[in-house]
Amino acid sequence: MESASASGVSGAGDGLEARRNQRALRLLFATGAIILALGLGWSLFFFSQGAGLVALTEAALALLGIAVILAARLRHVRVASWMAFLGLFAFVCLFSARLDVHTGDIPRTTHLFLLVLAGAAHHVFRSERAWLRYGCVCLFLGAFVVFAAMPEGVPARYAIPDELRRVGIWINLLTVVACLLVVMHLQESDSAAHRALHRSLRDALAARRFVLFYQPQIDAGGRIVGAEALLRWNDPKRGLVPPAEFVQAAEDTGFILPLGQWVLAEACRQLQVWEADPRLRDVRLSVNVSGLQLQQPDFAAQVLETLARTEVAPERLALELTESVLVHDVAEAAASMRALGVAGVRLSLDDFGTGYASLSSLRRLPFSELKIDRAFVAEVVRDAHAASITRNLLQLGIDLGLDVIAEGIEDDAQFAFLQGQGCQLFQGYLFGRPMPVAAFETLVRDAVPAPARAFT
Repeated sequence: MESASASGVSGAGDGLEARRNQRALRLLFATGAIILALGLGWSLFFFSQGAGLVALTEAALALLGIAVILAARLRHVRVASWMAFLGLFAFVCLFSARLDVHTGDIPRTTHLFLLVLAGAAHHVFRSERAWLRYGCVCLFLGAFVVFAAMPEGVPARYAIPDELRRVGIWINLLTVVACLLVVMHLQESDSAAHRALHRSLRDALAARRFVLFYQPQIDAGGRIVGAEALLRWNDPKRGLVPPAEFVQAAEDTGFILPLGQWVLAEACRQLQVWEADPRLRDVRLSVNVSGLQLQQPDFAAQVLETLARTEVAPERLALELTESVLVHDVAEAAASMRALGVAGVRLSLDDFGTGYASLSSLRRLPFSELKIDRAFVAEVVRDAHAASITRNLLQLGIDLGLDVIAEGIEDDAQFAFLQGQGCQLFQGYLFGRPMPVAAFETLVRDAVPAPARAFT
């Protein structure tokens, strides 16, 4: 993986995720502001009508709006989202049960906001686990059904009088309709953008508008021994588009399967070309693999067939898997990984140290290499905690008999520290940014004489 914003085929949704977070923050600011305005407005209205308890309840709604705004300002998207939804759910339920009581003259309307919450939760929490997302939706809809089915009740002395509820019923109904239209618009906008991007990706693959860039990997002596193949979309309008702009959409739609297959075939074709050059025939290529690819029953056969067709030695190809794959897909992936390992294909565990992989997985699966995540490498000189973690990760790799490569190296101090800790393989902007194949070939030819085989 690269040391800045771009990446390979998998684990490259950072840019898209950043834009989603930015959009979510704007939505949360707006939501907080609306909650605050409604709470203050209704609080003043009910206070002027002598309904002090109702006014205090609305004031609590205003405080919720302030809390959501503060959490959004601190960029705590998930916290602000859950605070808004759970806070509004509790408020609507309390208000519907005790203050907005259904009578023969005026029906209850506050509970209608539960429909808005259910629709919004289905959209906003699409990145959460399915049981959590749909659990919230079912909770909101279940509460709506309960309040809708409640018979007429006798209002308590602190409930809102019918003459005041007669004013609020139209405001509530219009507000619910407006909110539902907004939620529908957001969902349709996202779906339309998703479909458009998928069509563009499909057309780009058919028109051969994807290209691989290569970022050098060096050994402790400064010799280029490999490269990571990194995907770019050569769009006629936008120029070279980094994978952070499109890979997450490819994952979501399943387009990552044909795209990943193209990357694998192109990497093997390039290795075949390099076989004729004495200075390049020993360079190893690393290719990112997504969890969806690994789940395919015939994935190992696809890889081995591509290697056989291009007559490339399996040990010259490394497949990089992110740690998250070992959490969700390890059972399905194990057979493919073992078949590839037996054939000689190197398996690299990317983003090592981010907390997903277990030691039992590392022992059971045929990994050849660990890549220390750049988040640790970036702080090894300034942060003693990061330095200690990096030392331990290096030692763990050594104890397991695996090669360890540190990625994201951007200055000499980081390089010197890692060398001092026994690291043997390195990748980062200090040694070269991702570059077109011609530039990479020139870099290798100009850097070293024809080497003996680096990987056996």
